[in-house]
Amino acid sequence: MSMMASRTPKEDVLVGGLDDWAYPGWVNASTHVAGITDPSLRRTLTIGLIAELLVEGLMIAGDVDEDGHHPWPHSPGDAVEQMTRTWRTDWRDTVPTPGAIMWLANTEAGNRVGQAVLAREASN
Repeated sequence: MSMMASRTPKEDVLVGGLDDWAYPGWVNASTHVAGITDPSLRRTLTIGLIAELLVEGLMIAGDVDEDGHHPWPHSPGDAVEQMTRTWRTDWRDTVPTPGAIMWLANTEAGNRVGQAVLAREASN
């Protein structure tokens, strides 16, 4: 069994978020861990996963420029609504390109989860 097989999609996103900002397409790729192949089901899972990460305070939605990540002033619910509307309107069942909708940054709590996953995998 590979190390990644023991990760949940949420853990996979947070481990990736230790080194870089994530975006909906990246989170969508993490849904492969769950074994789902249907594009519209993966979109639904991705939106739900991002909603969970934002509401639980593990990631923050925002924009990125040369100065770094700039959190949106939106509540997590408003950020999820904007993401969902943009994805369904502009991208339908295709995967958005990097930065097309939002960028996600780990919070300190998100970093702790990601680091715990790496520590767990290192001890196996």
